[in-house]
Amino acid sequence: MNQTDEEPHRKGTPTLWECFATAVHFLTRITVSRSLATREDFDHAWALNRAVVFFPLVGGLIGVTTASVMIIFMKLGINSLLAAFLALGLEAYITGAFHEDAFADTCDALGGGWTRERVLEIIRDSCLGTYGTIALVIGVPIRALAIEAATAGGIPWAFASIVAAAMLARLVIVVLMATTSPIPSRHSQARDVSGTQPATRVLVSMVLGLPFLIAWCVQSPWTVVVSILVCAVMAIWYRQMILRRIGGTTGDTLGAIGFLSQLVILVGASIT
Repeated sequence: MNQTDEEPHRKGTPTLWECFATAVHFLTRITVSRSLATREDFDHAWALNRAVVFFPLVGGLIGVTTASVMIIFMKLGINSLLAAFLALGLEAYITGAFHEDAFADTCDALGGGWTRERVLEIIRDSCLGTYGTIALVIGVPIRALAIEAATAGGIPWAFASIVAAAMLARLVIVVLMATTSPIPSRHSQARDVSGTQPATRVLVSMVLGLPFLIAWCVQSPWTVVVSILVCAVMAIWYRQMILRRIGGTTGDTLGAIGFLSQLVILVGASIT
């Protein structure tokens, strides 16, 4: 990763491996380098800022895990819908239900807050409200049903769809980070990464995520094109909405777009 004008060299600049490890630590419960958590000279905020480039790559690996587990369960004779739910359950464990929690919090805030201040207050509240509960009760089963429906197109199609959706969801987050500034009054990890991502880093993240998209594109190019276009329209609408409602991004609003993007892609893939 080359240094850019937006990113001058500074003491303790993390290596590529440390950035990748930081991305894994941030997006999952998996620890690939215990030393990073104990090193006093390690700048975690700086590493996370640079680690964003690996988000689609880590997302693709998460998708491979989810898809592999579902297929293993199906090979063992488990019903495809139940296998989808079990695979999503394991994924939630691996990721700490990272995006599901953000999606629920965002729905609570946007649904229950009438003013900007009230929306931000609800987002800060860790309690799950009515809107968040309904969102999860509807959203998670839709994901499972979409995955189960994708199996009608064959196991290879379902596998490729799950992997592509997981990768693209993280890529959309990176794009939103690069194009939308965080709320300046909030001190959070989102503030460390949003609005500071150069275009070159977004392009590199796309290249790193591309291998997880190839099998999906080869099998049904038109489905892929339509699904991505619909996802892009949804992301543009979502960006405009959060800018209008709260004036910028937060960690929860970034996580929520990841969940929504994955949902849209999988629903598109289910139309076989």
